[in-house]
Amino acid sequence: MAILSNRLPTIRQLQCFVAVAEELNFRRAAERLHISQPPLSRQVRGLETLLGVTLIERDTHRVALTAAGKHFVNEAHRLLVGLDDAVTSLRDSAATYQENIRFGLTSVMDFSQLPALNVLLANPSFNQGIHQERAYSKRLVERVLASQIDLAIVGVFASASPALKSHKIGEDKMMVGLPASHAAAGKECIDLEDVADTPLFWFPRVDNPTFFDRCEALFDQVGFSAPRKPEPKEHVDLLARIAAGEGMGFLPCSMKAARRSGVVYRAFTDNIEARLRMDIHLIWRANEQNDAVLDVVNKLLATADAQAFTPFIPSFP
Repeated sequence: MAILSNRLPTIRQLQCFVAVAEELNFRRAAERLHISQPPLSRQVRGLETLLGVTLIERDTHRVALTAAGKHFVNEAHRLLVGLDDAVTSLRDSAATYQENIRFGLTSVMDFSQLPALNVLLANPSFNQGIHQERAYSKRLVERVLASQIDLAIVGVFASASPALKSHKIGEDKMMVGLPASHAAAGKECIDLEDVADTPLFWFPRVDNPTFFDRCEALFDQVGFSAPRKPEPKEHVDLLARIAAGEGMGFLPCSMKAARRSGVVYRAFTDNIEARLRMDIHLIWRANEQNDAVLDVVNKLLATADAQAFTPFIPSFP
């Protein structure tokens, strides 16, 4: 193809020629290009040799364009402007392509305690152009379906919509948060019967039906019927009320990083812990066409495949 011919001028040759043609002075043209005069002259001579045409007449007194030079300078200028426009358009397009990714993260997890996932989420290269937001899993699912965000990491997800794709990328165990003064606070592991009379701050089913139903099935099976209180929306408020002795909370183990004076965290016994796990899923729209979004999805899935995300296993003092 002609566009791949080695007989075409280089961009630098065209730039040098246009600079001289506009200035009609080699010194000023060299200054504009931030080079010295000898390489500027070599570029122009090389262009003339390549084309087999004299473009510029020069002697010790004057610099002037030939008829061919006057014609070619317009073409060279048009080519350079077109190339500059193409580069600008590409950069603008790339910026838009990168900056429109909206990524949701469930607010009930401390991702710093999930090492492999946290490393990726903290990587500046991964996060370039990605806007992150945190909310409850139910809200994130709704926002993905409504195209208000592009993808999300949510807890215990069971898709009832063919409009979504999901992939499990990890899990987080549950623990109990107790007032430090609680009679069971001295135990290493807690069975549900140890806290049967303690009010439980609990979330409404609508916030996460799948996990709610899983927990309630376990509670019914073992006869756990602790009195319930509405769970505060803010985690800091929940811990404050637990510290005040108003009740207890069942929390993801990753949230142990959020310490509060007056609150102790205890593991559940093995049989309870095995059934109170929070699966972590990546979700995105099934008809997603944005390559930037799909690239983020693939990076997250590749990380999950390369190394299973090991949930944080806290030590309980």
